[in-house]
Amino acid sequence: MTGFHIHIDATELSGPFESLLVQTMGFWRSDFEGHPEGAQGFEPPHHLTLKTGDSAEYRRAFDQVVAAAKAQPGSMIGYVEGEFVASDEDLPWKPFDPSVSVPWTIESRPIAPGSFRESELHVTMAREGTAHELVQTLRRMGFFSAYLRKSFGIGEVFTIQGTRADIAALAPSLRQYLLDAGGAKHCSLMEERVAGWWTSASDVQLPPIVARIEWTA
Repeated sequence: MTGFHIHIDATELSGPFESLLVQTMGFWRSDFEGHPEGAQGFEPPHHLTLKTGDSAEYRRAFDQVVAAAKAQPGSMIGYVEGEFVASDEDLPWKPFDPSVSVPWTIESRPIAPGSFRESELHVTMAREGTAHELVQTLRRMGFFSAYLRKSFGIGEVFTIQGTRADIAALAPSLRQYLLDAGGAKHCSLMEERVAGWWTSASDVQLPPIVARIEWTA
């Protein structure tokens, strides 16, 4: 389902500003529930979400959020991201096939101060019932992940971010790999393209982006 998402990703969020977001603007808390032990995590402690299917409503809400954050310096430390959901597909389950070769691996790099990613891929699957081998394979491919409560329970959201060209190059073979390899319960594949962004400071830490793609198939 296409549409627009606005996320508040903050390391610090004041009570009055959160009240404005929730009570006046319609955001809700969608906090992550940590990340795998031993892995580097990039999920913020405060994660709020607003969704709309209307582009004009998205733009109005995004501009309102950014204007409010600028008018109240210090009310949040972090970033606001506006995203267009370019694709969102549920993938069927089947037993994991370890003989299926991964199509690529990636190396990541920190994003330059004052810039932002252009697009990202999310692979979401149930933490319980998903093949451990698949989870380890996605991590070796270069995904980072975090846990998030979903309708089916706790999901693990695997993410790769980068330029729109890099994400467009990676997406088709990733989809085919997930279909061929199987092993994922309640699996979905989503591409979100950045439609707008704002950071509270130029040195706000952002998740890494693709630096290099190593094609293996």
